[in-house]
Amino acid sequence: MKKSSIAAKRLDRRSFLGLGVAAVATSATLPAVAADAQERVPPAGDDALSLGGEAESAKTAAEAPVGAEPLKKEPVKIRFLGTGAYDWRLGKNEFGELRRYSSILIDDRILVDFTPGNFEMLPEGVKPDVIFYTHTHSDHYRPDAAMDLGVKRIYCHHSIAERVRREFAAAANGRPLPKVVPLEFGEGAVECGVRLTPLAANHSAGPKAAHERCAFYMIESGKERIFYATDTCGIPRDALKYAGLGRFPKHPLTAIIMEATAGMGHEDDPRFFFSHSSVGLVARTVRALSVTGRYVPPKDRPVYITHMIRAQYAAQADLDKTLPAPLKAAYDGLEVTF
Repeated sequence: MKKSSIAAKRLDRRSFLGLGVAAVATSATLPAVAADAQERVPPAGDDALSLGGEAESAKTAAEAPVGAEPLKKEPVKIRFLGTGAYDWRLGKNEFGELRRYSSILIDDRILVDFTPGNFEMLPEGVKPDVIFYTHTHSDHYRPDAAMDLGVKRIYCHHSIAERVRREFAAAANGRPLPKVVPLEFGEGAVECGVRLTPLAANHSAGPKAAHERCAFYMIESGKERIFYATDTCGIPRDALKYAGLGRFPKHPLTAIIMEATAGMGHEDDPRFFFSHSSVGLVARTVRALSVTGRYVPPKDRPVYITHMIRAQYAAQADLDKTLPAPLKAAYDGLEVTF
């Protein structure tokens, strides 16, 4: 892999830290290949989950065609609109810091999850009209917030598509309804030259939504392949298969953003053990993906953790000192260019 340059971005930590301090984060930037398009990729096929061992599905996200329009050539920009888990509804922590519910904004055009608290972290004048949902927990999914924003297209796993249509209709209050596009695991959609592919998460939506299949997303732009993995306990093998990351991956990941709800020192906490990740699990996941050739990032690129629970985490400055390399804590307002 060709060594890439480091791009520094001016970031606003004011809303997160409450200190009015400007911050700068850097990330390696790779060349890419794309154009503005809205195209759907055919699904990987129903037989993919039934294949034993390391067998691959006939079409994976890495191998499936993307139609006539290629992905964009420019770097992809990700802004963290929120990096917190559900208990941040209680407000600022003892350090005076506030994390909003986890959400990202891609290239000022595309959202992954969105709730009312994320509004204030949108850049001035930016009104994205496309949203991809991971699941229907209220710290990720709020139809009223999306309607107030004016979202025009919604992507979600097919298991929740009818619920999403019904709940958006209830929240519309006479406003035009967005189009809901159901996706299968491994079936990507291209918006604004960026492809997002839902992958199977190890997470439960709860007994009242037993049919729901929770997802996380692989984000692709040119040569960049980014896991945005929240909410999930580790990375299931089925997700790797659909992402084209089997035994002999042709297109390894170049970046990872992963939830670390449980924090450090709480590996066995039963509240998180079966459906969320900890710092230790993220670190082990990164090592496993690296040694198997599934994750090949540019030199010195951090792995960003998000979806941090209020009760388990220290101040941002302390996290920056104590997290094991290459992990780095994201914060609300952080912008990273990949």
